[in-house]
Amino acid sequence: MSLLLKRLSPIKQSYSKVLAIRTMSIPSTQYGFFYNKASGLNLKKDLPVNKPGAGQLLLKVDAVGLCHSDLHVLYEGLDCGDNYVMGHEIAGTVAELGEEVSEFAVGDRVACVGPNGCGLCKHCLTGNDNVCTKSFLDWFGLGYNGGYEQFLLVKRPRNLVKIPDNVTSEEAAAITDAVLTPYHAIKSAGVGPASNILIIGAGGLGGNAIQVAKAFGAKVTVLDKKDKARDQAKAFGADQVYSELPDSVLPGSFSACFDFVSVQATYDLCQKYCEPKGTIVPVGLGATSLNINLADLDLREITVKGSFWGTLMDLREAFELAAQGKVKPNVAHAPLSELPKYMEKLRAGGYEGRVVFNP
Repeated sequence: MSLLLKRLSPIKQSYSKVLAIRTMSIPSTQYGFFYNKASGLNLKKDLPVNKPGAGQLLLKVDAVGLCHSDLHVLYEGLDCGDNYVMGHEIAGTVAELGEEVSEFAVGDRVACVGPNGCGLCKHCLTGNDNVCTKSFLDWFGLGYNGGYEQFLLVKRPRNLVKIPDNVTSEEAAAITDAVLTPYHAIKSAGVGPASNILIIGAGGLGGNAIQVAKAFGAKVTVLDKKDKARDQAKAFGADQVYSELPDSVLPGSFSACFDFVSVQATYDLCQKYCEPKGTIVPVGLGATSLNINLADLDLREITVKGSFWGTLMDLREAFELAAQGKVKPNVAHAPLSELPKYMEKLRAGGYEGRVVFNP
């Protein structure tokens, strides 16, 4: 018997090691901010920590960013479903693996690709997972549970990207939206070294758009009425920065115009200053609808292009830029318990950049 036990001991130790690397110490309940249409966003201290099933993993949330989209849901009628934990800019550490998950290990630092594509539809299979129709309103923190909690069950680990070693979790959380969104818009518009572009609105997303566009080699002109935003634009490397476009900037000057405000007045500026065959990308959500001068659009063959968040590949590429030091989001830190205070501050226009919370 003793000989048999000796022979079984290495097997037992090996099995224990396998179990150890598939999980870390995890509580049964947690606190988080839960959204309900009837009652709004509320702190709950008894949310369950769900155990991952086959093909799933559990993420320990290390950092989660606050976004204007949260305000659109809470105060402006944006309908992204009901009964879920908000917070869609998420970075964390893999805490537990379900069966059949082999591409990640416990302890890996990863970030979530917000649109949470299904991985099986034609859009996902062609690299356009940001417009996956099967995952519509199953987005992290917007329809499906997000990062305003301590642990997040990830149903589709394909929508996780490993974070480079020299990028902090707080920066990574901000990159998942505040960099990813302008990155996708600029990339999809074909911006490159020959491009001369206009960026309207140099706040959070617009400021990061400047960095991305400069990394792509473009000449960048920025328009913003706020002194602080213009100062930031200069620091990020914009070639020209204005509160109003001067007469020396002629209509039809820009190969692409990116509108991070997207109200009628800013869109009209984009169409006026976009060159023939140029591209206008209304990235912001300042207005739900805009009037377009269709005759002018047709005459000069201008393209108006929608742009939503970003893809899995886009996030990988955005992380590469961050690792190379070409993009660095402006990030402030706060404990998650202070989320309501910062939401009110954001609503009042109290800061530029991203506030990232640590649960």
